[in-house]
Amino acid sequence: MDPHLARWVEEAARLFEAGGVPRMAGRALAFLLVADPPEPTAKEVAQALGVSKGALSPALGYLVRLHLVERFRRPGERADRYTVRPGAWRRILEEQARMLGRFRELAERGLALVGENPRLREVRDLYAFLEREFPLLLAKLEEG
Repeated sequence: MDPHLARWVEEAARLFEAGGVPRMAGRALAFLLVADPPEPTAKEVAQALGVSKGALSPALGYLVRLHLVERFRRPGERADRYTVRPGAWRRILEEQARMLGRFRELAERGLALVGENPRLREVRDLYAFLEREFPLLLAKLEEG
């Protein structure tokens, strides 16, 4: 892999890791975003990242379970291939939008228990705002 691209993959992996994705899964996801061809085998991903297939396998399984990556096999081939699922990023954002409502609801329940509380009110108001506005942003994305 080109050294500049390898640095980019590592930078992306660190960013994914900061967002809660394990490092190896982040490395695999970053590579799959730029892989050429875009549907490599696990062996090809492992070779590109300089890791063993055994170290990579749990990371790919994790990404498949998150529905970020699709595992498939071409007719006549024995090796599974991996690719970033179309629409995966939008689905992640939609799940995060659902979480916004859960945080708002949690803050509202806390306010109902303790009464007026500026810290909980701030949490409730922030998440209520995000819960209202986030779907509008996704709709704008669809409009193009």
